[in-house]
Amino acid sequence: MPFNWGLALIRAHRIAHELRHVGLGGRQANPPILYLPGILGAQLYDRQLQMPVWGDSRGILFHRPEHASYAFDEEGEQHARVLANETIHAFNIVPGLVDTLVTAEVKLVLRHALGYREGCDLFFVAHDWRADNRHVAARLDLEVARLKTMFGPRQKIVLIGQSSACLAIRYWMRTTSDENRASIGKWYAFGPPWQGTFQPLFMMMEGYWPAGRKFHGFTGDDVSTCLGVFQLLPVEPHVVDRQGREISSFDLYDPACWHDYRLGPYRTDPCSEVAQRARKNLAKNLECARSFQSAVRGESIPESQVPQTWYLTDTDHALSKAVYDRPKWYLSATAIRRHTPELFDSVMAVGDDHLPLKPLLDERLGPVVRDPVNHPWGENFVFVSKAKTHRALINDFS
Repeated sequence: MPFNWGLALIRAHRIAHELRHVGLGGRQANPPILYLPGILGAQLYDRQLQMPVWGDSRGILFHRPEHASYAFDEEGEQHARVLANETIHAFNIVPGLVDTLVTAEVKLVLRHALGYREGCDLFFVAHDWRADNRHVAARLDLEVARLKTMFGPRQKIVLIGQSSACLAIRYWMRTTSDENRASIGKWYAFGPPWQGTFQPLFMMMEGYWPAGRKFHGFTGDDVSTCLGVFQLLPVEPHVVDRQGREISSFDLYDPACWHDYRLGPYRTDPCSEVAQRARKNLAKNLECARSFQSAVRGESIPESQVPQTWYLTDTDHALSKAVYDRPKWYLSATAIRRHTPELFDSVMAVGDDHLPLKPLLDERLGPVVRDPVNHPWGENFVFVSKAKTHRALINDFS
């Protein structure tokens, strides 16, 4: 067993001991949990190859993920060759030696501390993170109906959403029936990108390489085909030049702007088949992203009536303004420190590695809590955690 699995198990047993000490610990009837992972959180399975192509070391070492782009046919329908069919609890890097824990740690805590069992009262909803978040919301309707059939119509359900999944849950909250909303006993939102983030644009420019560029990963062109990624773009993006002056003519939701500023699929080989497909669907993806963002922005009275807690962090820096120094873009703390250090303080903001904290607090639905011991569990509140990164939020909760 890899070393970090052992540490996670020890931690789970320690938390279980603490809960038993206060009279909790798996002897009560647990409300069922639906857990929705965020972007890159589900395994991709290629039906033609009959094997996983994203979710463990094989996708990094042996296969180029051309299949990972989100392809459409002439009628606009997505091909069903590659499916997102299983949640990634741990990403195996070196078989038997090195794993990156994703949801495994919180799963261990729920099992050993509260007696949850996956498939019995703990359900991970693997969804296609490449697709429209409205599809995820439709899937959630089916999952809630299934649990009400299993546990009875009066059973309260706990929702846990990580990162981008929180947008899908918020959309579901605003479009589902009153009956479904009333069935949710609590919603925990970890790192909810209510105002979007520059991280998707960074991924469209640089790609996603989990083990470095010497291995395989997702190219920027691959990422630029995914509507779900577009829906994560910043709602009101601010861009400055090398002197720190705002570029007022920049409009991220204008397809011509992507061409003029060499964004996403326009920064690569124009002959690339994937880039051509991304450019062809760019206007439609931007329009869909804008429409979706409009649906999940601002307050919603029906949604606010569902008890919820947002988990945020303030131990890092997140990009609040992108830097454009023609023809180069700087979209990360590392790049800005290296190339434009004089702008760092004006374009970076306190938050986690993806999300500035202040815009999220501006939307808060209840008191802001920083004390890890005294939580107003029965109320809506925002907890500012000390997790080191965006992904670590969920494990910090456990």
